[in-house]
Amino acid sequence: MADESILFTYVAPFVGVLLVAVGIGGAVPGGYAIIQEDITDCDEPTIAVEGAEESPLAFNETAPNLTRLRYEDLAESEQAAFRSALEDPVGEARVAGPFPNRDAFQNGTIVTYEGERHYVTVVAENPCFVAPALQFPLGVFAIIFGVVGILTPPIYRKLIELEERANVE
Repeated sequence: MADESILFTYVAPFVGVLLVAVGIGGAVPGGYAIIQEDITDCDEPTIAVEGAEESPLAFNETAPNLTRLRYEDLAESEQAAFRSALEDPVGEARVAGPFPNRDAFQNGTIVTYEGERHYVTVVAENPCFVAPALQFPLGVFAIIFGVVGILTPPIYRKLIELEERANVE
C-alpha cells in the first residue's frame, strides 16, 4: 500500500507535469503552423526600395554590375510592392503574388521609375513555419494526459476515503 501511495502521490503528478510541459511545447508551434496563413503573410518576401540619395554606391560609376530593370518590366505584384515601399516611411513592402524577378531582387537591382533610379533588394524571405501534421494533436493529447496525471492524488485520496468508509460500514 505504501508503494502505491508514493506512486499516486508523487510520481504520477510529476510525470503529469512533464507531459503538460512537453504537450505545450508541441501544441503551441503545431497550432501556429495550422493557423499562420490566416494571421500573417508568410511566404511573401519583403523588398526594400532606396533612392539615389540613400545608396549612392549603387549608382556611381564604380558600382557593381547590378541588374537594371524598368518599372514597366516588373510583374503586377512587384509593381504594387515597389509603389508601397516608396510610400512606406521605412521603404519596405511585401510582394504578394508572382515574383518572377526574385533572383534579380535578391542580388540587388536598379529599377527605373518615373525617370529616377531606385536600388531594390529582398530584405526578408518570411518563410512559413513547417510542423509535422501530428504535432498539434499529439501535443493536445499529452496536455490532457498530463492533467489526468496531475489530478491523480486527489482522485486517489477520494478512492481511499471511499474504501475506508465501505470497510467501516
